[in-house]
This record gives sequence, structure tokens and C-alpha cells, in this order.
Amino acid sequence: MSHSTEFEGRNEFTGTRNASRFRPAERLRTPQQYQRVRRRGRRASALHLRIQWAANGLAWHRLGLVVQKRFWNAVQRNRVKRLIREGFRTCKQQLPPPYSDIVVIALPGTETLEPGELCARLRRAMTRENRTL
Repeated sequence: MSHSTEFEGRNEFTGTRNASRFRPAERLRTPQQYQRVRRRGRRASALHLRIQWAANGLAWHRLGLVVQKRFWNAVQRNRVKRLIREGFRTCKQQLPPPYSDIVVIALPGTETLEPGELCARLRRAMTRENRTL
């Protein structure tokens, strides 16, 4: 079975097969994308995290990570990034619309969180902010 026919006839991001994968199209990649979220986005803080997001006009959420060198060595930074990606992957279907570009800034203590806890904090922060509009 080839990869190109795997999603034939269905939306790649909402189809039932592999819907919880973290796809390359769900990543923020360029400095301009991060700057747009920083300038136009909303902000919230959760314990050990800062979250910024801005509507992206797409049919899915995208994630960007900021994990600073001053807090962790390379191995620890990679673990923190894996943890945040896993938390996003497990709850991206539950995040409130509108679909957004989300930047998660990791602070000391993030490495102690579980993916489920991170997911709950992300969802709670975005929902709380949406209610204040």
C-alpha cells in the first residue's frame, strides 16, 4: 500500500486513519510564522509554560516550540520537545476553534509534566482565553 493512496478520498487531517499523528504540515517552520503569532496572537500562562496563539485560516492547528538552551542541555531539550509534541498530538482534536498557530514556550519544570497534563493545560489556557472574548 503506497503512502499516496492511503488518504485517497478523505481529508488528511480529519480522516479516521492516523488522525492523531503529528504531521509535518502541523509544524511552524519559519521565523516569520513565529513572529506573526508573537505580534498578533493571544497569550496565556500555565505552570511551566507560556502559550501564544493566533488564528491561521487553515483547517488544522499548527505547533511551534521554543525550548531555550539556558535551561537544559541538548538531551533534556530534545526530551522536552518530544513531551510537548506528544501532548499536542494527543489533544489537537479537542482544542477549540478557530484553528490556530500555537507557540509553546517551555520554562523550567516542563520536563516534569506528563503529556496528558500538558494537554489539559494547553486546552484549559486556550478555552479560558476564548471565553473572555
